[in-house]
Amino acid sequence: MSVVEEVRKYAVRHYGNLISVDEPKFDARTKTWLTELKSDYPRIIHDDRSPNVRMLKFLSLRRLGMIKLGENLQPIEATSRKVCIQNLSSFLDMWQERAERIIVKVSSDHFARINEAQWVLAKVGMIISNLLQKEMILEEEIASHHPKEESKIRRYLKLLEGLDLVRQIDEGYTYGNLFTELRRQTSGVQEFKIVVLSQVIRERYSTLKETFGISQLETFVHVDSCYYRPALEAEELLYWTGDSIVNRYSKLYGRKSPLRITYILGELVNVKALEREDKYYFGNDRLFSQMLDLKSEMAELAPPRA
Repeated sequence: MSVVEEVRKYAVRHYGNLISVDEPKFDARTKTWLTELKSDYPRIIHDDRSPNVRMLKFLSLRRLGMIKLGENLQPIEATSRKVCIQNLSSFLDMWQERAERIIVKVSSDHFARINEAQWVLAKVGMIISNLLQKEMILEEEIASHHPKEESKIRRYLKLLEGLDLVRQIDEGYTYGNLFTELRRQTSGVQEFKIVVLSQVIRERYSTLKETFGISQLETFVHVDSCYYRPALEAEELLYWTGDSIVNRYSKLYGRKSPLRITYILGELVNVKALEREDKYYFGNDRLFSQMLDLKSEMAELAPPRA
């Protein structure tokens, strides 16, 4: 039996049909054959306009583990089935996070136009408004707030400083280089605020979610992701009813009121992050094209090689 047949037989016997193997490579120094485990993981995707049709697509997952054979083609070492399954699960989670990053990066301008997003990021709006009107926020003005409020304002100032939107000076804070550049590129105050919020969401979404605990914004991203992630897997626009999106949200993120999700879908349609026709929601063609481009540019779903 050839080395290829041997590793394939071992993989099927120990890991099941979802796991396959790369081409074995011989290490002349150690006199061993080494092959990496991989999976073309199946995803079944539907379109509500054709409820009886199911699309079968595959996620390409790499470096799930390895099998090492000796010169006599006997197994010497292999990743355990448990670890292989754990790696498979973690890569599926990685894909979910990557899809959300793509969606946030492409859709940040649209998220920034949602009234609720502007409300939860009101501190950013307050800082921007002050700098537009008087070019400086004095240290004494920051310190005059209640300690809890002062701490929150300082955290937002540091967040904006990291984006070069504000700059710390002896007297307090003033505008940064990016603030000046974005102000020059926009015609009105409201449009400028939207552009700044978009920049914050696009570049610091993880920080807003993990450090600032802004769950409202996260829910908007999750609802948007419930539609766009399967569309990215299918690599084509899908047409889904609100019920399909509510059900998918429950499976991925836990149950949330259908009234809340329907409201969020309406807000996403209002800002053109999604489109709606009759009872079907579908993607913004321009945004989806950009998402596909980003997906193709990103590396394969696998950890970096040691």
